[in-house]
Amino acid sequence: MNDEATPYYEDIIENMAIGHKFLLETFGVVPKVGWHIDPFGHSSAQASIFSQMGFDSFFFARIDYQDKTVRLQNKGMEMVWHPRQDSKEDNYIFTHTNYYHYSAPPSFCFDQACNNDPIMDDPAL
Repeated sequence: MNDEATPYYEDIIENMAIGHKFLLETFGVVPKVGWHIDPFGHSSAQASIFSQMGFDSFFFARIDYQDKTVRLQNKGMEMVWHPRQDSKEDNYIFTHTNYYHYSAPPSFCFDQACNNDPIMDDPAL
C-alpha cells in the first residue's frame, strides 16, 4: 500500500512495481485485487492508476463516517469507481468498503479463542 495522503504519481507506480516484482519472483503471481487496510482518503488518480496496472478490484477499510452512513443506507458499499480523468480510457475498477472496518462480520470467528465448529465443505470429513 502506497501513501495516499500526498503521493506523486511516480511514487505510486514505483511502490507497486517493486511489490509486483517481489510477488512475481517469489510466488509467481501477479495481483489482480488491491487491498488497502488503512488509507486516509483516495484520489481519482489512485483508482485510475490501479485500473491501468491491471487490478480488477480494490478493497479498503477506512472512509469518512458520514460517507459510510449514507453508503450503508443506500446499499452502496460496493461500486464501480469511475475515476475522473482527461483520457478517453475506461479505467473503471470495482471497489468495496469493508462493512466492519478491520473486523470480521459479527458471529464469524476465525481464531483459536472461539468455540465455533470448523467449516468443512467435504462430506467425507
